Amino acid sequence: MAIKTKLQEIENDVIDVINTEFAYYIATEVPQRNDPQLTFESGIQKKGKVLKTCVLYVDIRNSVGLTEKHHNVTMGKIYTAFTKAVLKVARHHNGHIRNIIGDRVMVVFPVKDCFTNAVDCAISINHIAQYIIKKQFKNVDFKCGIGIDYGDLRTIKVGIQRNGNENAENKGLVWAGYPANIASRLTDSANKIIKETYYEVKRNPLNYLSIFGGLNLAPISGPAPQNQPLYLDKIETVEMSAEQFANSISNNKPGELYMSGGKFISFSKKERVYNYSPILMTEDVYNGFKSNNPTRNSIVNKYWIEKPHQIKNYKGKLFGGDVHWEIN
Repeated sequence: MAIKTKLQEIENDVIDVINTEFAYYIATEVPQRNDPQLTFESGIQKKGKVLKTCVLYVDIRNSVGLTEKHHNVTMGKIYTAFTKAVLKVARHHNGHIRNIIGDRVMVVFPVKDCFTNAVDCAISINHIAQYIIKKQFKNVDFKCGIGIDYGDLRTIKVGIQRNGNENAENKGLVWAGYPANIASRLTDSANKIIKETYYEVKRNPLNYLSIFGGLNLAPISGPAPQNQPLYLDKIETVEMSAEQFANSISNNKPGELYMSGGKFISFSKKERVYNYSPILMTEDVYNGFKSNNPTRNSIVNKYWIEKPHQIKNYKGKLFGGDVHWEIN
């Protein structure tokens, strides 16, 4: 088959997906790849499922650096031992493995008792990393990061149907939704020390009356005063990320710096450090776990601490801890 024919076939597939209706059905149990209620599209309604629950990601820290430092055989043994351990302990806490990509594992929990099961699973994984894997691989600085979020997870079946041994390899489930993205971002930061560069900028703020001075704002607030200055006399200090700072400045004349939002006065470059715990969870997860387990040691003794953070796309409170089991 010529590539032109194959590309036309793929374009037709894309058009078919666009024109196909997607329907999601509420679920309480975690769907499997062979779930008969999940369908491919191909001109008919595509059926998916949605469940409101917890999702957990775990990832080995600095796996690239560890591979460079240690023998490939050693790292192969670590990947095998740790992944097998995560699969077993996830199942113990009623979790379902739904994705393994390299050294990153995704665990989804049934709706019932999802907060307790997800947090307990995180504690178990943290315990395994610190007290079992490290014990057996003494010369390896092994660490992992764990992130948990809660909310609506939508899943659909993707891929193509093929005959023979390749059939299973060409099908899978895609998990879409805010919780999957945020849990993954928490995992990216968990058990890491992250330095952030930011800028404190002093400027005269923009006088918005100068922009709307020619407009009659009555009857809302009356007519705007005429001949307003472009900037106010007061000085404000604003904090900007490196990206925000770079996008806000321009240089129209040699030796002059211009800034959107105000008249530039000065700036100072600063740095702050975020020391993230091995286990990170969103506010929803923490509140759900606390509500269901008010007498647990980790709640009573305040092992879960609110953490300052700069997790992208997450504005809520963040809770973290280095919690493990006390085994007698």
